[in-house]
Amino acid sequence: MDGASHEKECSLNSGTAPINEQRLASNDSTPRRKRLACTNCRRRRKKCDLEHPCGNCVRLNLECIMNVEDMRKKRHAASYVETLESHVALLEAKVKLLSDRLSLVDGSGVEDVDLELRHPQDGLNLKASSRDLDSARAGSLVGSTYSASNSNHDDGLRKKGFVKGSIYPEGPASYKPKKVDQTMSNPKQRIADLKTAVIVRKSHEDGEALNANEDILRSLSNFYIWLYPGHFVFVHRESFLYGFFNHSEDNYENSQYCSEELIHAVAAVGARLVPEMRALSDSYYHKAKEKLLQVVFDEQSIAKITTVQALLCLAFYELGDGNNQMAWYFSGLAIRVGYDMGFQLDPRVWVTDESSSNKLSQSELEIRSRIYWGCYIADHFICLLLGRSSTLSVSNSTIPESDELPEMNGTEEFRFLSQHILQVSLPLKNLLILSRIVQVFTAKIFIEPSSTAQRIEHLTKFNLRVYKWRQSLPEFLKWSKSVIENLDRSTDPTISYFWYHYYIVLLTFNKPFMEDCRESETLVLEVLSELKTMLSNFETRFGSFGKGGIYQLYSCLLSVACSQKLSNMNAGSESARDLDFFKNVLQKFSSSYDLPRRLLDEPDLEMDKDPMFFNQLNSLTYTYDFSLSDEIDDLIKHVFGFENWTFNSSHSV
Repeated sequence: MDGASHEKECSLNSGTAPINEQRLASNDSTPRRKRLACTNCRRRRKKCDLEHPCGNCVRLNLECIMNVEDMRKKRHAASYVETLESHVALLEAKVKLLSDRLSLVDGSGVEDVDLELRHPQDGLNLKASSRDLDSARAGSLVGSTYSASNSNHDDGLRKKGFVKGSIYPEGPASYKPKKVDQTMSNPKQRIADLKTAVIVRKSHEDGEALNANEDILRSLSNFYIWLYPGHFVFVHRESFLYGFFNHSEDNYENSQYCSEELIHAVAAVGARLVPEMRALSDSYYHKAKEKLLQVVFDEQSIAKITTVQALLCLAFYELGDGNNQMAWYFSGLAIRVGYDMGFQLDPRVWVTDESSSNKLSQSELEIRSRIYWGCYIADHFICLLLGRSSTLSVSNSTIPESDELPEMNGTEEFRFLSQHILQVSLPLKNLLILSRIVQVFTAKIFIEPSSTAQRIEHLTKFNLRVYKWRQSLPEFLKWSKSVIENLDRSTDPTISYFWYHYYIVLLTFNKPFMEDCRESETLVLEVLSELKTMLSNFETRFGSFGKGGIYQLYSCLLSVACSQKLSNMNAGSESARDLDFFKNVLQKFSSSYDLPRRLLDEPDLEMDKDPMFFNQLNSLTYTYDFSLSDEIDDLIKHVFGFENWTFNSSHSV
C-alpha cells in the first residue's frame, strides 16, 4: 500500500477528512475555485469533507459525483421549471403514442379514428389513434399515465379509481360514495418536501396533549432508538414525528402521517423496554386496540395508512408476549385494511378514497413506498415466525421501490447514537429478495407433499441460494466472524437487525432437519456460535437485555430449541453449555416481554418431532384463541344494533 492510500485509509478510520497537503503548501495568491459538497452528501444532507472521493462515498461504496458549479445562485423561476416539466411530459407522451402506433400496425386496413390531446398550457396538439389510446390505458396499471382531459373518448372509468377496496371502477354494488372532508387537502397538513420540512414543537401549558406528555415522548424515543428500522421500518420516523408534533389539533384527525391510535400503539411497544413503564405499556396497548377496532369496523370510515401501521405494531406487541393467534389476527387485519385502501398500488396511477381530493407530492409518494415495503417485510417476518403462508406478494404490488429518504431536523432525540451512517433503503431491498427466497422454498419444503429425502434436497438448494444471497450483498451489509466480535457493530441496532433476520431464517428452516441432514446440523452449530457472540456483546455493552427487540428474543428462542435438540442428539458438553447460555439469556428477556411460562421452561417451538411438520403449518395443531373474535362480534352487534344476535364461536375464525 503506498503512502497516499495509507493516509487516506487512516483518515477514514479516524472519522476525519485527510488534509490536502498541496493546498497548505501552496503560497500562490491566485484565487481558487471553491469546492462544493458532492451530489450524494447533498442528497443525504450530510457534511462532505470536500475530497474526491469523499469519506462518506467511500464508506458507502458510492460513486462520488463532484459539483463544480454553485447552482444556488442560478436558480430558475418556478414558472420556467413548470413549463419545462410540462414540455418534457408532452414529448414523452408523443413518443409513447408513436411507439404504440408502430407496434399495433397489423395490416387490417381499418382506419384509425384521430383523437386530439391538447396540452392545457401551450396549446400543442397531439393526435393518436383509438387503438393507441386503448394500449396506453392498458399500460396505465403498471406505468405512467397521460392526460386526455379534452378528449370526448377519455377514459373516465380510470379516473374514478379504486373505491373502498374494489378494483371495479365504480366500486361494488353496494358502494355509496361519500363526501371527502376538504380539510384533508389542507396543504399545511402535508409534506411538500422532506428536505425542507420542519418539525415545530408547540408549547402546551395544560400538558394534556399527547406530544407534550413526558411518558409518551420517552416511549416513542425508546421505540426509535432501539427498534428502528428493523421490522418496524414501516413506521417511517420522519413523517410520523412530523405529524406527531405538527398536527396535534383535533386529536390528529386530519393528519396523513399520525393518528391517536398509532401513537398509543408505538408507545406501547417502546414503553415495554423500560421495566418501570410496563404498566403504562399495557395501558397504551389497550387504548390503541379499542380505538383501532372502532375504526376498522366503521363502514363509513376511510381507510388510512396509519391504521395499517398501528395494527402491525400491535401484532408485534403480541408476538413479544408469545400470543401467536392475537398477533396473527392483528397482522391479518392490517393487510386487509391496506388492501381496502389499495396501498399496494402505485398512487400515481390509482385514485383512492383517501387521495381523491389530494395530489400527493413526490416526498409523500416516497413515504408511501417506504411504508408499504416495510409492511411487506413485516408480513413476511411474522409469517416466518409463525410458520404460515405470507399474504403480500411482489406480483400484485405496483408501488415503486423505496429509495433512501433524508433525515429531518428535530428528530435527534429519536435516533440511536451510531458511529455509522443510517441506511434503510438498500437493506430493505435485500430483505425483500431474501423474503422471496423464503416464500418459494417454504412451499417446496414444508407444504407440498414429498418424502423426507426430497425435502432435504430442497433444503440444500435453499441453503445454497441463501449463501449466494449473502455473498452478493453490498460491502457495508456484509459481515464475518471478526465483524461480529466488534462490540460496536454487533450491538448497533441500526445494523445488527439485518444479521438477526438472516440467522432466524436459517435456524427456522434447518432446525427440523438436524437429525436427518448433517449439513443442517453443521450450519446450525455455526449460527449458534455467532448468535452467542452477538448476544454476549449486547449484554456487555448495555448491561442487560431490556433494550432487546423481537429479533434478539426470537433468535434466542430458536437457539434454545436447537441447542436442546443438539444436546439430545450428541449429548455433548458444548451443546449443554450453549443450552444453559441461551436459557439464561431468555430468562433475562422476561423483564420486558411476558412470555408464557411454557416457553421459558421448554421453549421447543416445534410441534412434532417429524420434520414433515413445521411449527404450526398443520392446522390440526392450532390452539385457537377466540378473545379477539368475541370482541369483534360484540362490536358488530353494537354498531348494527343486533343486540339479540348470537354468534357460533366455531365459525368465528
